[in-house]
Amino acid sequence: MDIKVVRDETEGKNYFESYARENLQKYFRKYPFIESINVFFRGDKHPTKKVKLQVIMKGKELFVEANGDRHDLAIDAASSKLHTQIEKYKAKLYNKAS
Repeated sequence: MDIKVVRDETEGKNYFESYARENLQKYFRKYPFIESINVFFRGDKHPTKKVKLQVIMKGKELFVEANGDRHDLAIDAASSKLHTQIEKYKAKLYNKAS
C-alpha cells in the first residue's frame, strides 16, 4: 500500500496512514513549494521495515529512504533525512535567485 500526502489532508484509513499524514504536514506549512509527498513502504512480514518518500516540488523531485524496526520509526528517520534535503534545495534555490 502506498500513500499520497497532499496539503491539509490529515485523515487516514489506518494508524500508519494517519501517522504519516500528520508527521509530513509540517513540511507543507513550512515550505510552500512542496506539492505532494508519496510514501512507499515494505510490507509487515519483512523483518526490517523500509519507508521511501518521494517529494514532488515545483520543478524537482526528491527521494529519501530509511529503515527501522517499525514503520513509524522508519518514517521518523526518513522525515529527518527529508528535512536535510529540503533545506539544501531551499538554500540552492534562493542563492540562485540572488
